[in-house]
Amino acid sequence: MKPPFNPFIINAYQGKSFFCDREKELETLIQHIKNDRNIVLYAWRRFGKSALIHRLFEDLEGSNEFETIYVDLLATQNLGESIQAIASGIYEKFGKTSSGIGATLHKLLASIGASLNFNPHTGFPEISVNLRKPEKATESLHALGVFLKSRKKRIVLAIDEFQQISEYEPQAEAIFRTWVQEIPEVRFIFSGSHRSMMEAMFTETKRPFHQSSQLEALNPIDLVKYTDFIRDHFLKAKKEITESSISKIYELSRGQTYTIQLLCNKLYSTYQQISETEVSLIFQQILDQQKVIYANFQKILTRTQWNVLKAIAKEEPLFNPFAKEFIAKHDLGATSSVRTAIKALEKQEMVIQDQGAYLVHDVQLARWLTQI
Repeated sequence: MKPPFNPFIINAYQGKSFFCDREKELETLIQHIKNDRNIVLYAWRRFGKSALIHRLFEDLEGSNEFETIYVDLLATQNLGESIQAIASGIYEKFGKTSSGIGATLHKLLASIGASLNFNPHTGFPEISVNLRKPEKATESLHALGVFLKSRKKRIVLAIDEFQQISEYEPQAEAIFRTWVQEIPEVRFIFSGSHRSMMEAMFTETKRPFHQSSQLEALNPIDLVKYTDFIRDHFLKAKKEITESSISKIYELSRGQTYTIQLLCNKLYSTYQQISETEVSLIFQQILDQQKVIYANFQKILTRTQWNVLKAIAKEEPLFNPFAKEFIAKHDLGATSSVRTAIKALEKQEMVIQDQGAYLVHDVQLARWLTQI
Protein backbone atom coordinates (compact mmCIF):
# COMPACT_ATOMS: atom_id res chain seq x y z
CA MET A 1 0.00 0.00 0.00
CA LYS A 2 1.40 3.39 -1.00
CA PRO A 3 1.75 5.84 1.91
CA PRO A 4 -0.70 8.76 1.80
CA PHE A 5 0.46 12.30 1.07
CA ASN A 6 -1.46 13.53 4.10
CA PRO A 7 -1.20 11.52 7.35
CA PHE A 8 -4.69 12.52 8.51
CA ILE A 9 -6.81 9.97 6.69
CA ILE A 10 -10.48 10.77 6.04
CA ASN A 11 -11.49 8.02 3.63
CA ALA A 12 -10.32 4.49 4.43
CA TYR A 13 -7.93 2.68 6.76
CA GLN A 14 -4.36 2.91 5.50
CA GLY A 15 -2.28 1.26 8.18
CA LYS A 16 -1.24 1.45 11.82
CA SER A 17 0.93 4.55 11.36
CA PHE A 18 -2.11 6.63 10.49
CA PHE A 19 -4.45 5.18 13.11
CA CYS A 20 -4.81 6.84 16.50
CA ASP A 21 -4.82 4.78 19.70
CA ARG A 22 -7.76 2.40 20.43
CA GLU A 23 -5.21 0.06 22.07
CA LYS A 24 -7.55 -0.90 24.93
CA GLU A 25 -10.40 -1.51 22.50
CA LEU A 26 -8.16 -3.65 20.30
CA GLU A 27 -7.03 -5.74 23.26
CA THR A 28 -10.64 -6.27 24.35
CA LEU A 29 -11.78 -7.27 20.85
CA ILE A 30 -8.89 -9.70 20.41
CA GLN A 31 -9.64 -11.33 23.77
CA HIS A 32 -13.28 -11.80 22.77
CA ILE A 33 -12.31 -13.39 19.46
CA LYS A 34 -9.62 -15.66 20.90
CA ASN A 35 -12.09 -16.87 23.51
CA ASP A 36 -14.84 -17.64 20.98
CA ARG A 37 -17.13 -14.73 21.82
CA ASN A 38 -19.08 -12.86 19.16
CA ILE A 39 -19.04 -9.07 19.42
CA VAL A 40 -21.47 -6.19 19.01
CA LEU A 41 -19.47 -3.06 18.19
CA TYR A 42 -21.57 0.07 18.05
CA ALA A 43 -20.96 3.80 17.92
CA TRP A 44 -22.48 6.92 16.48
CA ARG A 45 -21.59 7.62 12.86
CA ARG A 46 -18.09 8.78 12.01
CA PHE A 47 -16.48 7.59 15.22
CA GLY A 48 -14.10 5.28 13.37
CA LYS A 49 -15.63 1.87 14.05
CA SER A 50 -15.02 0.62 10.48
CA ALA A 51 -11.38 1.76 10.67
CA LEU A 52 -11.07 0.00 14.03
CA ILE A 53 -12.33 -3.23 12.47
CA HIS A 54 -9.74 -2.99 9.69
CA ARG A 55 -7.05 -2.18 12.28
CA LEU A 56 -8.12 -5.28 14.21
CA PHE A 57 -8.08 -7.36 11.04
CA GLU A 58 -4.50 -6.30 10.35
CA ASP A 59 -3.41 -7.75 13.71
CA LEU A 60 -5.50 -10.90 13.32
CA GLU A 61 -4.19 -11.62 9.81
CA GLY A 62 -0.65 -10.87 11.03
CA SER A 63 -0.96 -13.58 13.68
CA ASN A 64 -1.40 -16.15 10.88
CA GLU A 65 -4.25 -17.74 12.84
CA PHE A 66 -7.23 -16.02 11.26
CA GLU A 67 -8.75 -15.04 7.94
CA THR A 68 -10.97 -11.96 7.98
CA ILE A 69 -13.93 -10.79 5.91
CA TYR A 70 -15.60 -7.39 5.99
CA VAL A 71 -19.18 -6.90 4.75
CA ASP A 72 -21.18 -3.65 4.74
CA LEU A 73 -24.98 -3.93 4.79
CA LEU A 74 -25.71 -0.18 4.66
CA ALA A 75 -27.05 -0.22 1.10
CA THR A 76 -29.04 -3.45 1.50
CA GLN A 77 -32.82 -3.53 1.81
CA ASN A 78 -33.74 -7.22 2.12
CA LEU A 79 -32.41 -10.71 2.82
CA GLY A 80 -31.43 -11.32 -0.78
CA GLU A 81 -29.30 -8.19 -0.96
CA SER A 82 -27.62 -8.98 2.36
CA ILE A 83 -26.70 -12.47 1.18
CA GLN A 84 -25.41 -10.94 -2.03
CA ALA A 85 -23.22 -8.60 0.05
CA ILE A 86 -21.87 -11.51 2.11
CA ALA A 87 -21.20 -13.61 -1.01
CA SER A 88 -19.41 -10.63 -2.58
CA GLY A 89 -17.29 -10.23 0.56
CA ILE A 90 -16.31 -13.89 0.45
CA TYR A 91 -15.46 -13.63 -3.24
CA GLU A 92 -13.36 -10.51 -2.65
CA LYS A 93 -11.40 -12.38 0.01
CA PHE A 94 -10.96 -15.80 -1.57
CA GLY A 95 -11.98 -15.63 -5.22
CA LYS A 96 -8.96 -13.82 -6.65
CA THR A 97 -6.18 -16.15 -5.55
CA SER A 98 -4.23 -18.56 -7.70
CA SER A 99 -4.48 -21.45 -5.22
CA GLY A 100 -7.43 -23.10 -6.93
CA ILE A 101 -10.01 -21.76 -4.52
CA GLY A 102 -11.51 -19.71 -7.35
CA ALA A 103 -13.10 -22.80 -8.89
CA THR A 104 -14.48 -23.84 -5.52
CA LEU A 105 -16.03 -20.45 -5.06
CA HIS A 106 -17.60 -20.46 -8.48
CA LYS A 107 -19.20 -23.77 -7.58
CA LEU A 108 -20.39 -22.29 -4.29
CA LEU A 109 -21.90 -19.25 -6.00
CA ALA A 110 -23.72 -21.49 -8.43
CA SER A 111 -25.14 -23.52 -5.54
CA ILE A 112 -26.77 -20.41 -4.03
CA GLY A 113 -28.13 -19.21 -7.35
CA ALA A 114 -25.59 -16.42 -7.72
CA SER A 115 -24.06 -15.24 -10.96
CA LEU A 116 -20.72 -13.53 -11.45
CA ASN A 117 -20.61 -10.78 -14.03
CA PHE A 118 -18.29 -7.93 -14.87
CA ASN A 119 -19.39 -4.33 -14.70
CA PRO A 120 -19.00 -2.91 -18.24
CA HIS A 121 -18.01 0.51 -16.86
CA THR A 122 -15.54 -0.44 -14.12
CA GLY A 123 -14.43 -3.87 -15.28
CA PHE A 124 -14.81 -5.20 -11.73
CA PRO A 125 -16.68 -8.43 -10.97
CA GLU A 126 -20.17 -8.14 -9.51
CA ILE A 127 -22.21 -10.86 -7.86
CA SER A 128 -25.97 -10.99 -8.15
CA VAL A 129 -28.26 -13.25 -6.14
CA ASN A 130 -31.93 -13.74 -6.86
CA LEU A 131 -33.65 -14.89 -3.67
CA ARG A 132 -37.40 -14.51 -3.41
CA LYS A 133 -38.31 -17.02 -0.68
CA PRO A 134 -37.10 -17.26 2.94
CA GLU A 135 -36.31 -20.96 2.58
CA LYS A 136 -33.98 -20.17 -0.32
CA ALA A 137 -32.23 -17.55 1.82
CA THR A 138 -31.74 -20.15 4.56
CA GLU A 139 -30.27 -22.63 2.05
CA SER A 140 -27.92 -19.99 0.64
CA LEU A 141 -26.66 -18.93 4.06
CA HIS A 142 -26.13 -22.59 4.95
CA ALA A 143 -24.00 -23.10 1.83
CA LEU A 144 -21.94 -20.00 2.61
CA GLY A 145 -21.48 -21.25 6.17
CA VAL A 146 -20.28 -24.66 5.02
CA PHE A 147 -17.65 -22.94 2.89
CA LEU A 148 -16.48 -20.73 5.77
CA LYS A 149 -16.24 -23.75 8.11
CA SER A 150 -14.11 -25.59 5.53
CA ARG A 151 -11.29 -23.04 5.73
CA LYS A 152 -8.19 -24.22 7.58
CA LYS A 153 -7.85 -20.99 9.55
CA ARG A 154 -10.51 -19.52 11.79
CA ILE A 155 -12.78 -17.00 10.07
CA VAL A 156 -13.69 -13.63 11.57
CA LEU A 157 -16.62 -12.10 9.72
CA ALA A 158 -17.45 -8.45 10.41
CA ILE A 159 -20.91 -7.36 9.29
CA ASP A 160 -21.08 -3.57 9.36
CA GLU A 161 -24.35 -1.63 9.69
CA PHE A 162 -25.93 -4.81 10.98
CA GLN A 163 -28.98 -2.91 12.24
CA GLN A 164 -30.19 -2.91 8.62
CA ILE A 165 -31.54 -6.45 9.01
CA SER A 166 -34.19 -5.14 11.41
CA GLU A 167 -35.66 -3.32 8.40
CA TYR A 168 -35.83 -6.49 6.26
CA GLU A 169 -38.56 -9.13 6.11
CA PRO A 170 -40.05 -9.99 9.55
CA GLN A 171 -38.18 -13.29 9.81
CA ALA A 172 -34.75 -11.91 8.81
CA GLU A 173 -33.31 -11.62 12.33
CA ALA A 174 -34.31 -15.19 13.15
CA ILE A 175 -32.81 -16.50 9.89
CA PHE A 176 -29.50 -14.77 10.59
CA ARG A 177 -29.47 -15.95 14.21
CA THR A 178 -29.99 -19.56 13.11
CA TRP A 179 -27.16 -19.20 10.60
CA VAL A 180 -24.77 -17.87 13.25
CA GLN A 181 -25.61 -20.85 15.49
CA GLU A 182 -24.91 -23.27 12.61
CA ILE A 183 -21.30 -22.11 12.27
CA PRO A 184 -19.85 -21.81 15.80
CA GLU A 185 -16.35 -22.02 14.31
CA VAL A 186 -16.83 -18.55 12.77
CA ARG A 187 -16.46 -15.45 14.93
CA PHE A 188 -18.82 -12.60 14.16
CA ILE A 189 -18.46 -8.87 14.72
CA PHE A 190 -21.84 -7.18 14.40
CA SER A 191 -21.14 -3.52 13.89
CA GLY A 192 -23.63 -0.67 13.71
CA SER A 193 -23.94 3.10 13.84
CA HIS A 194 -27.47 3.31 15.22
CA ARG A 195 -26.81 2.74 18.91
CA SER A 196 -30.39 2.40 20.10
CA MET A 197 -31.30 -0.06 17.32
CA MET A 198 -28.20 -2.17 17.97
CA GLU A 199 -28.83 -2.23 21.71
CA ALA A 200 -32.45 -3.24 21.15
CA MET A 201 -31.52 -6.08 18.79
CA PHE A 202 -29.16 -7.67 21.30
CA THR A 203 -30.79 -6.85 24.66
CA GLU A 204 -34.56 -7.16 24.16
CA THR A 205 -35.66 -10.56 25.46
CA LYS A 206 -37.98 -11.41 22.56
CA ARG A 207 -35.43 -10.66 19.81
CA PRO A 208 -33.53 -13.61 18.24
CA PHE A 209 -30.08 -12.17 19.04
CA HIS A 210 -30.88 -11.56 22.72
CA GLN A 211 -27.69 -11.91 24.82
CA SER A 212 -25.89 -13.71 22.02
CA SER A 213 -22.84 -11.43 21.83
CA GLN A 214 -20.61 -9.16 23.88
CA LEU A 215 -21.65 -5.50 23.62
CA GLU A 216 -18.81 -3.02 23.13
CA ALA A 217 -19.67 0.68 22.74
CA LEU A 218 -17.08 2.84 20.99
CA ASN A 219 -16.51 6.19 22.66
CA PRO A 220 -14.38 9.19 21.60
CA ILE A 221 -10.62 8.74 21.64
CA ASP A 222 -9.04 10.39 24.68
CA LEU A 223 -7.83 13.96 24.10
CA VAL A 224 -4.37 13.18 25.49
CA LYS A 225 -3.92 10.32 23.01
CA TYR A 226 -5.14 12.45 20.13
CA THR A 227 -2.86 15.31 21.16
CA ASP A 228 0.22 13.09 20.91
CA PHE A 229 -0.95 11.62 17.60
CA ILE A 230 -1.65 15.00 15.98
CA ARG A 231 1.49 16.70 17.29
CA ASP A 232 3.75 13.85 16.15
CA HIS A 233 2.50 13.92 12.57
CA PHE A 234 2.89 17.69 12.36
CA LEU A 235 6.41 17.50 13.81
CA LYS A 236 7.44 14.82 11.30
CA ALA A 237 6.59 17.31 8.55
CA LYS A 238 8.40 20.11 10.42
CA LYS A 239 5.11 21.85 11.11
CA GLU A 240 4.06 23.40 14.40
CA ILE A 241 0.72 23.17 16.18
CA THR A 242 -0.03 24.43 19.67
CA GLU A 243 -1.62 22.23 22.34
CA SER A 244 -4.45 24.74 22.71
CA SER A 245 -5.14 24.39 18.97
CA ILE A 246 -5.48 20.63 19.34
CA SER A 247 -7.86 21.12 22.26
CA LYS A 248 -9.93 23.48 20.13
CA ILE A 249 -10.03 20.93 17.29
CA TYR A 250 -11.24 18.30 19.74
CA GLU A 251 -13.88 20.58 21.25
CA LEU A 252 -15.26 21.78 17.91
CA SER A 253 -15.40 18.18 16.70
CA ARG A 254 -17.07 16.91 19.89
CA GLY A 255 -14.41 14.19 19.85
CA GLN A 256 -15.81 12.79 16.60
CA THR A 257 -13.01 11.00 14.76
CA TYR A 258 -13.99 12.00 11.23
CA THR A 259 -14.27 15.72 11.93
CA ILE A 260 -10.98 15.74 13.87
CA GLN A 261 -9.26 14.01 10.96
CA LEU A 262 -10.84 16.36 8.42
CA LEU A 263 -9.80 19.47 10.33
CA CYS A 264 -6.25 18.20 10.79
CA ASN A 265 -6.06 17.12 7.14
CA LYS A 266 -6.90 20.62 5.94
CA LEU A 267 -4.67 22.36 8.51
CA TYR A 268 -1.77 20.08 7.60
CA SER A 269 -2.13 20.86 3.89
CA THR A 270 -2.51 24.62 4.37
CA TYR A 271 -0.20 25.90 7.13
CA GLN A 272 3.27 25.48 8.57
CA GLN A 273 2.31 26.95 11.93
CA ILE A 274 -1.12 26.43 13.45
CA SER A 275 -2.73 28.40 16.24
CA GLU A 276 -6.36 28.60 17.33
CA THR A 277 -6.90 31.30 14.69
CA GLU A 278 -6.06 28.90 11.85
CA VAL A 279 -8.24 26.21 13.41
CA SER A 280 -11.23 28.59 13.45
CA LEU A 281 -10.62 29.69 9.86
CA ILE A 282 -10.43 26.14 8.50
CA PHE A 283 -13.43 24.97 10.50
CA GLN A 284 -15.49 27.87 9.15
CA GLN A 285 -14.43 26.93 5.62
CA ILE A 286 -15.70 23.39 6.26
CA LEU A 287 -19.05 24.71 7.47
CA ASP A 288 -19.33 27.10 4.53
CA GLN A 289 -18.76 24.23 2.11
CA GLN A 290 -21.62 22.32 3.72
CA LYS A 291 -24.14 25.15 4.08
CA VAL A 292 -25.90 24.46 0.76
CA ILE A 293 -26.64 20.94 1.97
CA TYR A 294 -27.60 21.99 5.48
CA ALA A 295 -29.88 24.79 4.30
CA ASN A 296 -31.98 22.20 2.45
CA PHE A 297 -32.97 20.60 5.74
CA GLN A 298 -35.24 23.57 6.39
CA LYS A 299 -37.22 22.59 3.31
CA ILE A 300 -37.42 18.94 4.32
CA LEU A 301 -38.39 19.40 7.97
CA THR A 302 -41.55 20.92 9.37
CA ARG A 303 -41.22 24.40 10.89
CA THR A 304 -41.38 23.01 14.42
CA GLN A 305 -38.81 20.30 13.68
CA TRP A 306 -36.46 22.88 12.18
CA ASN A 307 -36.83 25.24 15.14
CA VAL A 308 -36.35 22.41 17.64
CA LEU A 309 -33.25 21.22 15.79
CA LYS A 310 -31.73 24.72 15.94
CA ALA A 311 -32.60 25.08 19.60
CA ILE A 312 -30.98 21.76 20.55
CA ALA A 313 -27.81 22.76 18.70
CA LYS A 314 -27.64 26.10 20.49
CA GLU A 315 -28.20 24.57 23.93
CA GLU A 316 -25.74 21.67 23.58
CA PRO A 317 -25.73 19.64 25.74
CA LEU A 318 -29.48 19.73 26.38
CA PHE A 319 -30.78 17.51 29.20
CA ASN A 320 -34.45 18.50 29.31
CA PRO A 321 -35.97 19.55 25.98
CA PHE A 322 -39.42 19.69 27.55
CA ALA A 323 -38.55 22.21 30.23
CA LYS A 324 -40.73 25.34 30.13
CA GLU A 325 -37.66 27.58 30.20
CA PHE A 326 -36.12 25.93 27.13
CA ILE A 327 -39.36 25.96 25.15
CA ALA A 328 -40.10 29.58 26.02
CA LYS A 329 -36.54 30.75 25.33
CA HIS A 330 -36.68 29.43 21.77
CA ASP A 331 -40.41 30.12 21.21
CA LEU A 332 -41.12 26.49 20.30
CA GLY A 333 -44.83 26.42 21.08
CA ALA A 334 -46.67 23.64 22.87
CA THR A 335 -44.78 20.92 24.73
CA SER A 336 -46.69 18.26 22.79
CA SER A 337 -45.46 19.74 19.50
CA VAL A 338 -41.85 19.72 20.75
CA ARG A 339 -42.24 16.10 21.86
CA THR A 340 -43.60 15.09 18.44
CA ALA A 341 -40.81 16.97 16.66
CA ILE A 342 -38.05 15.36 18.73
CA LYS A 343 -39.52 11.91 18.15
CA ALA A 344 -39.42 12.53 14.38
CA LEU A 345 -35.88 13.94 14.52
CA GLU A 346 -34.67 10.93 16.51
CA LYS A 347 -36.26 8.56 14.01
CA GLN A 348 -34.30 10.31 11.25
CA GLU A 349 -31.14 10.15 13.40
CA MET A 350 -30.79 13.91 13.24
CA VAL A 351 -31.10 14.11 17.02
CA ILE A 352 -29.62 11.56 19.41
CA GLN A 353 -29.50 10.98 23.14
CA ASP A 354 -26.01 10.41 24.49
CA GLN A 355 -25.31 10.03 28.21
CA GLY A 356 -28.63 11.67 29.03
CA ALA A 357 -28.12 14.67 26.75
CA TYR A 358 -29.91 15.51 23.51
CA LEU A 359 -27.53 16.41 20.68
CA VAL A 360 -27.70 17.14 16.96
CA HIS A 361 -26.09 13.97 15.60
CA ASP A 362 -23.99 15.59 12.85
CA VAL A 363 -21.50 17.75 14.75
CA GLN A 364 -20.79 19.93 11.70
CA LEU A 365 -24.50 20.55 11.24
CA ALA A 366 -24.77 21.36 14.95
CA ARG A 367 -22.00 23.96 14.74
CA TRP A 368 -23.53 25.51 11.60
CA LEU A 369 -26.95 25.75 13.25
CA THR A 370 -25.50 27.79 16.10
CA GLN A 371 -24.50 30.46 13.57
CA ILE A 372 -27.95 31.10 12.09
